[in-house]
Order: sequence, then structure tokens, then C-alpha cells
Amino acid sequence: MGDNMSAQDRHHALMVRHAMERTVAELAPIHDLVPAAMAQGRRRKARTRLAVGAAVTCVAGAAVFASAMLPTGGGATTVRPAATTTPAPQESPAPEPYRTPVHVEPTREGEDESAALPAAERERREEFQQRAAVLLDELLPDAVGLIRPVDLNVRQFQGHAEGGTVFPVTFSVRPSAGGSGSGPRTCPADPRALKGGTCQEATLPGGIKAISYRTVTDSPQTTATSVSFTFGKSDVSFVVNPSQTASVSASVSAPVDSGQLLAAAADPRFLDLVRYADENPMQKRQLTVNGG
Repeated sequence: MGDNMSAQDRHHALMVRHAMERTVAELAPIHDLVPAAMAQGRRRKARTRLAVGAAVTCVAGAAVFASAMLPTGGGATTVRPAATTTPAPQESPAPEPYRTPVHVEPTREGEDESAALPAAERERREEFQQRAAVLLDELLPDAVGLIRPVDLNVRQFQGHAEGGTVFPVTFSVRPSAGGSGSGPRTCPADPRALKGGTCQEATLPGGIKAISYRTVTDSPQTTATSVSFTFGKSDVSFVVNPSQTASVSASVSAPVDSGQLLAAAADPRFLDLVRYADENPMQKRQLTVNGG
């Protein structure tokens, strides 16, 4: 302290200094202040969460109470029961839509191959057709129309499009001659052999070699699209034909290209149906190596 201070000023300065030293001595060390502040912050955060949770619980309880007090007369109001810890029972899956079969008078022998079968076997084939019709309806373009099975012929279906246009569809899984698949197929080396059509090779899941044709049928402007491959001991044929009309000139080409049909054939659900039909044949063994 300066020598020019009076005795009274010197006394007051000493008192202030001692007071400050006592105050500082009572404080916690500097390095302890940060953890304490963090702990205090966490506690405040926890209290805030607890308060919010309590508020939500109160609101939920009020809502349940209010809903329980709603009038139930007249059937116009549905009252939801209060929430419980008991899980709700699982609803059974909705049944697959039923597709009314189409009756087509057979034009050649063998087209009504299911007519003379025992009732159980005929029912099994009809069930398979229903499953196939629903799946093909999902996999094929909308332009093919609603897929319906043809009665008494497990491999035949029809696509019913807008305007009454009907596209015959074939899904055949037939045991091969000799009890084994006829092997992978390849496109012709000479494009002229296609006579204006196209050919595309592809590999389906599981390394299955498939081939797809876009072939000219009734007229140069009318085409069908097909996919064929071997699965297990069966030859598989998947075909969308031109529309059925009284006049050839009015026929409409199959509204699906090779890429779309190959994509449908590569779907795991489609291959599951093929696997079932291969393991549980529904068609007679073919007499020749090629064909479906």
C-alpha cells in the first residue's frame, strides 16, 4: 500500500482485502466447477423430460376417458377401447380374389384333359390355376387385362382387357420326354429364321437359361410373345398370344415384349409355382422333346 495513504484508509483497505480472501477460500476449486455444472444441466434436462412425459400421460388419459364417455347409440360412433398391454390378436390374411373360370369348348382332343379326373385332383388343378391367375395378373402389364383361368385345361388362361379384347395366355409346366428337361435353348444363328420376329436369351435366378421369342402370327403386324426354359424335369412355356377376334385383320398383338415377359418369369413367386408344378405334375408327359 502506498505511503501517502492515511492510517484510516490503510485500515479500510486491509478490511476489504481480508473479506475478499475469505470469500475466495470458501469457493470450490476451479476444476470442480465444470462437472458440477454438467450434472446440474443433466438433472434439469431429466426434470424437463419427466414433466413433458407426465403431461403427455395426462392428455392421453383424458382422451381415453373422453372417448369412453362418447355415446354409442345408433351405430354412428365407434368407441375405441382403452389401450392395454395385451397385444391385439393377429388378423387372418385376406383370401386371394377368386377368378371366375372361362369355359371354352375344346377344338381338339386333350383340351378338356381335366374333365375325367377324380374330384380331388381336379380341385388341386383348379386351385393351382387360381393361384397362377392372380399372380400372372400382378406380373403382366395392365394392357393384358384381368387374367382368368380356362376351365378343364390347367395350362390355359385369358387376359380380359378393356373394350372386350381377349388375349389367350399359356402357362405350361409339362414333364419332359425321358424324364429330364430338354436342355437350354439358343436363338437361331441366322436372323432370317425368325421371319420378322425377334429372339432374346436370358438367365433367370438360379442360373436357369431362358429364351424369349417375339413371333409373327396371323399377319406381319400381329405378334405373340413367349418365354421357355427347363426347370427340374419339366419344360416350361409362358406365352401371351394376340387377341381373339373373328377377323385376322382386327387382331391385336400381345401387349407385352420379351423383356417384360422375362421379368415376369424371373419373379421368385412365378418360379415357386413352376417348382410346385414340376414336383407335382398336372400335365401328361410330352411325347416329343420340344414344345410345351
